[in-house]
Amino acid sequence: MIFLVTCDTGFESVLTEELTELTNCSVKHVSSGRVFIEAPSTRLIDILRSRIANNLYMLICIRSDIAKLEDIYSAVRELDFTEFIDPTQSFAIRSERIGRHSFTSIDISRVAGQAVIDSYISLRKTRLRVDLENPDVEIYIELNRDKLIVGLALFRTSMHVRRYRLFNHPVALKPTIAASMLRLAGWRPTEGVIDPMCGGGTIVIEAALVSKGIEIPCINKQNINVGVLRRVSQEVDRGLEKLCRKSTTEGDYHRAHIGIDINPRFVEGSAVNAKSAGVDDAAVFLVGDSLKLVPKVKQIEYEFGACINTAVFNPPYGYRMKPQRFKRLSELYMGILNVLKDHSFRRVVFITSATRVAERALSSFRDIAVNRVRVVYGTLQSCVYIVNL
Repeated sequence: MIFLVTCDTGFESVLTEELTELTNCSVKHVSSGRVFIEAPSTRLIDILRSRIANNLYMLICIRSDIAKLEDIYSAVRELDFTEFIDPTQSFAIRSERIGRHSFTSIDISRVAGQAVIDSYISLRKTRLRVDLENPDVEIYIELNRDKLIVGLALFRTSMHVRRYRLFNHPVALKPTIAASMLRLAGWRPTEGVIDPMCGGGTIVIEAALVSKGIEIPCINKQNINVGVLRRVSQEVDRGLEKLCRKSTTEGDYHRAHIGIDINPRFVEGSAVNAKSAGVDDAAVFLVGDSLKLVPKVKQIEYEFGACINTAVFNPPYGYRMKPQRFKRLSELYMGILNVLKDHSFRRVVFITSATRVAERALSSFRDIAVNRVRVVYGTLQSCVYIVNL
């Protein structure tokens, strides 16, 4: 079987590394925001464990030389959907178009939807219901220039929508990006991590979930289309039950997942989210100026149960600031990097679209190594900086 796993643009190599580790299977192709992996159905549970993946599709057709809507209709019409959709179930088409074409994604959805209906009628003499709001089965159609991909959506909702998030920070970081940044930092569950600008606590919570062995499918069960999964793998129910039964026992994890924010409301919200995620016993959130609190945390780091040498954070970008305040933003970046360097942090990872500010701050340091990963964060061209101090 070939599965299409999606991620935020720029994090493809991180997702590839994670999937290879989880499944021990080979990645067939990588493109912008997409990783194609070939794996048997027995490995599906392992793919579901990804902390970086947004969406997951099982491919049922790959065709080339598609030029017209008629080509799409013919390719989809030839497929047998009776294996995946019962006569009483509804379906919807979700389409995506990449490249130049004389038609739109809406046109693709319309033509492909009719092809599914006609195919089903020819085989079962039954007309399938279309439900665009809450379909039993979602069929994914992607036309990338002349290449057509047809797949079954295995998630009802993108897995970046973590169900633990009760408090929503106004500019919250996507949990899948937070998980990607932790991996880019080379962070391990036995180590501590600090987010000096924690906002809604996403980075800290994602780290604590790893340390406690809490798997994403176990907190995001509502996002998964179990009905479709059962048609792909007969072991899915047993696999999910086993996965969610296994978690780190009390005492096997530390509390050195530290979040700091100057806004009391954000710290309170972080604590609410951590409790919702089941990691409030593994995370600590502090109110105050991180320039003053980071040194104090380092002095008592072993009280939290682990050495804290890694910082991962999502600093302000300054888009809502007045021009005269941009100097303060630059000072903020330099200030936190100085504090982290002075207190023996070995690695710092942060994401920002304010790249000029970041570059100016980093240029003031000597004897540091900086790697840059260009990414798209929402609609913003951004950069993840991996700094070895």
